[in-house]
This record gives sequence, C-alpha cells and structure tokens, in this order.
Amino acid sequence: MTASGRRLLLEVLDAAGLEVTEVGDDRWMTMLEGEWKRTIPLLLTLGDRRLTVTSLFAGVPDEGHEEVYRILLQRNQRPGPVHFALDDEGDLILTGALPLTAVDAETLDELLGQVLTLSDETFNQVLRAGFATYLEAEQRWREKVGLPPNPVGGSQR
Repeated sequence: MTASGRRLLLEVLDAAGLEVTEVGDDRWMTMLEGEWKRTIPLLLTLGDRRLTVTSLFAGVPDEGHEEVYRILLQRNQRPGPVHFALDDEGDLILTGALPLTAVDAETLDELLGQVLTLSDETFNQVLRAGFATYLEAEQRWREKVGLPPNPVGGSQR
C-alpha cells in the first residue's frame, strides 16, 4: 500500500500545482497559499498504515495565551481529521492523519483543503489575541514611515 500511497500522494500534489520537496524517506514538504495566512508550510509523512500531515500555524504566543487556546479549542470542535495542537516547543500547529486505506485523490484534496481553511479562518484572530503588542508596534511603525496599516491589526475576520 505504501508504494501506491506514495504515487497517489505525489500525483495529487502535482495536479494541485504544488512544489514538493522530499525531506526524508516518505516525507515531503510543500507550501499552501492562503488569503490571510499567506504561507502555510505542510509536512506530509507516509507511514505503514497512515498519512500524517503537520503544519506550523504560529509560534508560541507572546501574550493572551488563554484567549488563543480558547480560540483553537473551539475550532477543534469542527469535524474532520485536522486539529490544532502544540508541538514540544509550544508552537501552534495543525496536525491530522488518515488511514492509508481511506486515502484517495478526493480525501487527500479535502485534507489539504481543511489545513488551508483552518489556517486562513483562524490566523488573524490568533494574531490579534496572541501578538497584540507586536501588531500595535508594527502599526505605529507603518504610520511613521507612511505605509498603509496592516489589515490584521484592524480586521475583525
């Protein structure tokens, strides 16, 4: 199953126009592009029985930890194989897995779509809650140098 899973995975990523880098045995990196979270790194790992996906969502929040974790836990109530978690360093990640027997072009596309959707829909909210002081400093700097405001600072999305 691993050989056919590998072939299917690479075909679907290629069909989606994604640039893929092999980073180990049955491990690949690619990048999704979102509207609000512009770059969404994605690590895909093909195991003996499952396909695992991991994506760095954001670093450890500077502040507002309780609000950030509340947002993420509420998002985790949605059905689907992808959920928010913390890695060993406390960074915010998206992670999910599918059994290889369930992987086909449609489920793989849905898996990637869920990572993209969760990242994009949640990113600004988490930035405003967990990195507010940084955003305020950036807005002041942008005003000082004549740049337009960062839309994250004022957007309610």
